[in-house]
Amino acid sequence: MDKLYLIEGENEILIDKEINKIIKNYKDLEIIKYNLEEKKIDDCIEALDTYDMFARCKVVIAYNPPFYLNLVPEFIPDNFIKYLNNPSNNILIVVANKINNRLKIVKDTIKYFNYIKIEDKNITSFIKENIKDYKMDNNTINYFIDTVGSDYNLVYNELDKLKLFKLDSKTINREDIELICRRNFENTIFDLIDAIIKKDKKKVIDLYNYFLNNGTEVFQILILLSNQIRLIYNVKILSRMSDSEIAKILDVKEYPVKLARGKGYNYNTKELLSILYNLGTIDEGLKSGKEMPNISLLSYILKM
Repeated sequence: MDKLYLIEGENEILIDKEINKIIKNYKDLEIIKYNLEEKKIDDCIEALDTYDMFARCKVVIAYNPPFYLNLVPEFIPDNFIKYLNNPSNNILIVVANKINNRLKIVKDTIKYFNYIKIEDKNITSFIKENIKDYKMDNNTINYFIDTVGSDYNLVYNELDKLKLFKLDSKTINREDIELICRRNFENTIFDLIDAIIKKDKKKVIDLYNYFLNNGTEVFQILILLSNQIRLIYNVKILSRMSDSEIAKILDVKEYPVKLARGKGYNYNTKELLSILYNLGTIDEGLKSGKEMPNISLLSYILKM
């Protein structure tokens, strides 16, 4: 079996699934992990060249190799190249977020590896892959995304909870999501913005209390509100660009941009700037100690 693997990608869930696919046919494994930002490649090679007294196969997973990104341009790990030319019977899996293919060391060593590039999947496709034995219609999937968000780790964990809950019927519906899944703050903050814009005081207070009851402090609510309103405003200003282009300019993920674009159709820039101004005034009052956290924000809500 192959002993050398190089995985390039940023999605931890998909990387872990790929690693599990690699090692699933091996029995009685000893798995050793190294972060090459903290450890040297020599430690990995020493582990690979040392055999277990019980004859178990070792899997050494080396994360974040700096020499593949040219972060340490003067360093050429000769012992690493020597090992690739004559590997042991243990398994080496190198995992890098990004690889600089122009580097000489990459060109010289990539040929030794089974190279696997992990591309981020559409979140809907990712969900469908993870519920193959379950029934969950498209409307329910969309509601699940609206509730949980698009972070792969959260989605994966919440799906696990749902599948365990519906192990007998294997049919997941909206009521199950409402009962089992934890709401994503990013999505809930959009609901709060909606309520503020629509002057729905009851819903605002309900959502405000939801945040407080889940351990979110008033300062955090202010920051969340300000950040999301600023995002919606910026997306509106850049609306002629694609979601991916805006995400790169604003240095955020594409899904929040997509959400912000959808929400932005309901608001005008004057409303957004007005809310930002009021939140900034509250923030200054809290930081200066002139206002009490709960009273100042609730006063603003009640005066809408």
